Amino acid sequence: MSDHKYKFGNLHLKNAKEVSDYTTKVISETENLITNIIPDKIFSLEKLDKEEFHQYKDISTISKDIEILTDGSQMKNNGGAIVNDTHTNIKKRKLDEGQEELTVTKPVPCNMNLIRLIDLIKPEIKDVIEACEKIKMWISLLIPRIEDGNNFGVSIQEEVLNEVHRIQTESINYLDTISRYFITRAKIVSKVAKYPFLDDYRRAVKEVDEKEYLNIQFSVNEIQSHYMLILDVVSKNYEKIKKPRSSNNIESMY
Repeated sequence: MSDHKYKFGNLHLKNAKEVSDYTTKVISETENLITNIIPDKIFSLEKLDKEEFHQYKDISTISKDIEILTDGSQMKNNGGAIVNDTHTNIKKRKLDEGQEELTVTKPVPCNMNLIRLIDLIKPEIKDVIEACEKIKMWISLLIPRIEDGNNFGVSIQEEVLNEVHRIQTESINYLDTISRYFITRAKIVSKVAKYPFLDDYRRAVKEVDEKEYLNIQFSVNEIQSHYMLILDVVSKNYEKIKKPRSSNNIESMY
């Protein structure tokens, strides 16, 4: 817990006390985040990995054959057998050449196994991104005013800032990977609908699902590693982060 009151140099701020109290609160909450919340996160992610991902030791079980119609009255079930469908789910559209194009109207569901895992990991990604943002603000508020000399401690603060920013950027990329998965899978499923007689497209759906499963599991392990790296770099440089110079840095900022 921080026992200092934050001051904005010689600025005469409106609501100066409230701003100072809020800034001091941010510093205090971030130090609590580092010392108490992040250690808990490390073990909760380990539990998540064991409980949710170890059930898929055979990675092929993460994906099932998609149910999609092959003509106006038939579709394949998960076992690959042909079953009758009394209610047609395909519309025929006339092309300019007089040919007919089949259009699937029945919704093709997402991979619900992956949806469940994605819904579990996205809040964790959000938490690590927010944690990095708070730590970046914490360090920035502790950087003393710019002056000549005695900047070794400041350079350490900047190095830690860069490392936390790198971790945050990598974590944001996990969300991009999830978005790309749905777009990629949708394109392949549309190919299955258009060319139901090509088994390669059906296999491609399974390959994309399995790849995304590995990406999600990798993300869980990486987020856990990110928290470990944050604790490591902050703990090794804590004194210099808090007091980069001999003067009381909490009373000034640039």
